[in-house]
Amino acid sequence: MKLKEALKDVLDENELKKLIKSYDLIGDIILIRIHHDLESKREILAGALHKIYPRVRTIAAVPLYSHTDKLYRTRDLEVIWGDDSMETTHKESGCFFKVNPKHVFFSPRLSYERMRVAKKVLAGETIINMFSGVGCFSIVIAKIQPQTKIYSIDVNPYAYEYMKKNVTLNKLEGRVIPILGDVREELKKLGLEDVADRVLMPLPEEAHSLLPLAVKALKLDNEGAGGVIHYYDVSTGRKGDDLFDVPIQSAKGIISSVFGNSLRMEIEEKRIVRSVAPRKYHVVLDLHVERMR
Repeated sequence: MKLKEALKDVLDENELKKLIKSYDLIGDIILIRIHHDLESKREILAGALHKIYPRVRTIAAVPLYSHTDKLYRTRDLEVIWGDDSMETTHKESGCFFKVNPKHVFFSPRLSYERMRVAKKVLAGETIINMFSGVGCFSIVIAKIQPQTKIYSIDVNPYAYEYMKKNVTLNKLEGRVIPILGDVREELKKLGLEDVADRVLMPLPEEAHSLLPLAVKALKLDNEGAGGVIHYYDVSTGRKGDDLFDVPIQSAKGIISSVFGNSLRMEIEEKRIVRSVAPRKYHVVLDLHVERMR
């Protein structure tokens, strides 16, 4: 049963039009955005969701125009039904992720993207995940391709603690390396330049500013095959190839301004990851970078 169907005899026609029909099911927690005109109906909405998902333990509301913390990527959440504890364990692609959405970023809507990237990884790769959160991309990769080493960096101390728990939970010690700190400082401190076969940048709002750092992390030499950067960006417009024009030109411009004509960049794949607002999308470019010969 869908939420709108469950509420058709409870809300009037105007209220049903304002209903945000999509929501996130994370473990045994539901996060739902509520239109400000439906604030007085929160208990009714929660009751309908619990009827659809009787095993859910907690239902939390996300304001329609919620502020997302720029550094930790968290949002304001308010429990409207059930247990006040927001910690849960989410299962995805044979992996287990312990999370608390109040303190860390986690989106089940990225499950396809995590698996898409994981399937591209080859045995023996060294990977740097520059914005790893609780370790989801890294853990899925390590499960799919065991012969890898993944440095997973995040500045959020809550995410770092959950990442360590998730590495243990999925028995990936030694393959996924949790690192707490600003990626700019940690790459330099750990000597992680010219070491990676692949770099992940799953923070669309900030990836452009750190793209040169990602390139420097790649293991590039004059005779090598180069490396791959999974570069995430924000793009506006209608769906279609032109949606990627600005991100592609931006990435080329950034790399050219720092490295001149010494590198060649090709697009292995491009896709829309998800819609985040009307005509506003998170997109990903799989950039293959190599030295000019």
